[in-house]
Amino acid sequence: MISVNNIYKYFGDLKVLNGVSCEIEKGERIVIIGPSGSGKSTLLRCMNLLEHPTYGEVWVSSKLLTPPDPYLHFDVIKKSKTYNSLFEQLKAENPNLSDNELEEMAIKKIKAEDLLKKYEGSEYKKALKQITKDFGIDINLARQNMGMVFQHFNLFNNLTVIDNLTLAPVQLGLKTKEEAEKTAMELLKRINLEDKRDEYPSKLSGGQKQRIAIVRALAMSPDVMLFDEPTSALDPEMVGEVLDLIKELANEGMTMVIVTHEMGFAREVGTRVLFMDGGVIAEEGAPSELFDNPKNPRTVQFLKAVL
Repeated sequence: MISVNNIYKYFGDLKVLNGVSCEIEKGERIVIIGPSGSGKSTLLRCMNLLEHPTYGEVWVSSKLLTPPDPYLHFDVIKKSKTYNSLFEQLKAENPNLSDNELEEMAIKKIKAEDLLKKYEGSEYKKALKQITKDFGIDINLARQNMGMVFQHFNLFNNLTVIDNLTLAPVQLGLKTKEEAEKTAMELLKRINLEDKRDEYPSKLSGGQKQRIAIVRALAMSPDVMLFDEPTSALDPEMVGEVLDLIKELANEGMTMVIVTHEMGFAREVGTRVLFMDGGVIAEEGAPSELFDNPKNPRTVQFLKAVL
């Protein structure tokens, strides 16, 4: 459902993600754990382009969200002036090598030294445009199928609860106001907050706000839900009610990617756990495998500190 392919993300000189790749299949519940600053939230936000990767590609349901990365398409590299010039140079310097060996050397050097320039020949630009034409999707269209739940709720404080839930479906023309309100009330009943329909977020507790933020995302009928530390801004006694709702969605088969510091929750809900450190996925596996028998020394150190 989501394919992250060799993602790098730089903020100036700060390298937050360093070549991250992962696949999320339909129905999986991927939990991302790791120390602060390891790149967890940045990876999640790259999945729906709230952060744009510096290099690499993100695919959702076989559609390309990011611009194509030429370094991931050898056929595109070979249409560049840089490649053709380098190939001829290497051929003159290494007359005994085969064309396949020279091709491999040229591509390796181009990737290692980041030699592709912004403005290449017409064939190169045409090849990149063709990938976008064949596979690209408008990010706003893609986001309609990707629910996002933030650490700090991100409800519209000037709108009532019911208006928060109906705004997107109505504005995007997916539902009439009546249809959207009917769906919204069904979702509010599900979390026992239908009596809050006309309240403003400022009148709600943190746990209530987060549960409403979750059902607001569900109002769009997404195929996948992304959770960015959904309980870290809550008082301890409110954490359980939010986690219980996420567990319900998990039991219903919703595809999820969850960044969390709740290790017990990660073990219980996740079908696969990714441990990140230093901008890479240092280890991954089933919860029972990763928590009970971690292989990477950094994973062992982290779990010993937090469990």
